[in-house]
Amino acid sequence: MNGSDILERVRGERGLLERIMSRVPGYRGYKEKELRRESDRLVRMEAVGRLKASKEILRRRLANPMMVGRLSTEDAWRLETLSARLDRVTQRIERAAAGYAGFFDAVKVREDKLEMVLQHDLNLVEMAERVRAEMERASEVETGTEDWRKAMDGLMKRVEELDALIDRRGEILRGLEI
Repeated sequence: MNGSDILERVRGERGLLERIMSRVPGYRGYKEKELRRESDRLVRMEAVGRLKASKEILRRRLANPMMVGRLSTEDAWRLETLSARLDRVTQRIERAAAGYAGFFDAVKVREDKLEMVLQHDLNLVEMAERVRAEMERASEVETGTEDWRKAMDGLMKRVEELDALIDRRGEILRGLEI
């Protein structure tokens, strides 16, 4: 699925009044940008949902009090750090600027950027799904073992990569890409 597919799906769900209004001069361009903005929000919320599912796996299976009490200080730190980083990335995606600036906003987003942002947000969803899948696999490894530590370190690295993707999204919106 790409950005255009999502945008078409949102367009298809417009009501009769919106379709009639899209024939009004000036309204069509405005509504098109609003559809892109809504598509952008929906895609980001999909990434947020997958990250929240990852956090739930972490909370239920990896960080339960019975297990944490038996962990070394270093391993407990791994869990806490991963949990904090996951929260941070989730909030950054949830609160990210929309892929379209309003009429009176100081910073405007060009049409060509809107498609790039939507495609980038789809990459966020894919990365969030990888985090969730890796979290699921890590929850099946015996806690405190070397394999478990590797899984935790791998998850932290993946969350850092996701954080970098969010930074890249901001660069696209500011028009800094080459």
